[in-house]
Amino acid sequence: MALKQSLTTLKGAGLMLNIVIGAGLLALPGMVVREAGLQAIWAWGLCALVSVPLLLVFIIMGMRFPDAGGITHFAKLAFGRKAYAIASVILLGTFPFGMPAIALTGGHYLTEAFGGTPTLYAAGLIVAAAASHILSTEMAARLSAAIASIVLVSLLGLMVVGLATVDWSVGTRHVASIAELDAKIVLAPFMMIFFAFTGWELAAGLSEEFKNPARDFPRAMFLSFVAACILYFGMALTAQSIVITGSYEAAFSSLLAHAVGENGRIVMGLLAATIIYANLMGCIWAVSRMVYALSREGLLPVRLQTTPKGVPLSSVLIICMVLLCVVGADAAGLLHLGLMLELAAQNFLLLYGVSGLALIKLSSRLFDRLAALLTVGLVLVLMIVQGQSLFYPLGLALAGIVLERLSSSRPILRQTMPAE
Repeated sequence: MALKQSLTTLKGAGLMLNIVIGAGLLALPGMVVREAGLQAIWAWGLCALVSVPLLLVFIIMGMRFPDAGGITHFAKLAFGRKAYAIASVILLGTFPFGMPAIALTGGHYLTEAFGGTPTLYAAGLIVAAAASHILSTEMAARLSAAIASIVLVSLLGLMVVGLATVDWSVGTRHVASIAELDAKIVLAPFMMIFFAFTGWELAAGLSEEFKNPARDFPRAMFLSFVAACILYFGMALTAQSIVITGSYEAAFSSLLAHAVGENGRIVMGLLAATIIYANLMGCIWAVSRMVYALSREGLLPVRLQTTPKGVPLSSVLIICMVLLCVVGADAAGLLHLGLMLELAAQNFLLLYGVSGLALIKLSSRLFDRLAALLTVGLVLVLMIVQGQSLFYPLGLALAGIVLERLSSSRPILRQTMPAE
């Protein structure tokens, strides 16, 4: 049964913003300032510029081949079931690093407010988010949807408060001039920033639900991109214009502390924890369904079941354990927040390249192919210059091939999830 076509340009743009703008933006601006100092805003601008052709590929794919499957559907359409398995596993592999990074962001803000250890707070947020699904999936879905817009409103509020309290006197410098730019410094935080520009690959899956995909879908993508860039630049400028007196991962605690006193750190900590709790609920909801769907299609070696109420409980528990293990690795010093964001962004970047290759194969139009070639070229250059380690995505790709071959010898379990 086809999905209901109910989205318009403005509704679609709003929904895309809720997908793209995440709690990671609470930590990224401060972390980028630590890496690039007064050149931080230029690093954000470079990342936005590079993202334009990547976004264009998703606009074209969404217009030409509207489907809720997004990247994995594009890969399957162009290259078959094996490519679908590889893309699915690489996409799934972004979450064990991206989600703990989000949780640790909350941990840093709570530590700024109440003291303690960020990893313990992060573990608590993960367990609480997973427990909400175990107790009531319906409650989790409603609460996540209700709080989703709070993320955008809160970030806008922080930006306004921050810019209003900045000393804009002539003698105070907040941004490096073009003559002072150093390519190494500007490029240093690129992959970390790119994490903020992920999400449109998921938004591409909304194309099937637009009333007029050919007209409204590209407009919605463009509007959401412009709105996101305005917010990103505002947050980035705020972070590099204020005096950060605490953790760079919780830079906006310093902002509120300066604006309203030390109690501002408590307010910011509670606000960040609420936003991140909702963000984690939504992520666990989506990833648990993805894991369950792969199991149902026979791509996983085990058959995961749902509860009588339709909750993929085993998927939720597996995801929770994986996330806690990654947070534990951070506590042991084996990982850090910046590396997690970079590894997750690297996987997303590779999937953008896959989408470009799919467009080259599926479209005979010159403009489409030029956009796709530019995207594939950018991905290759960025992976060579900025890629952290290709062993991780290559290992995931190999796992996808193995799982697809094993699945071909097993019957596919056709099971539908009960209504939640």
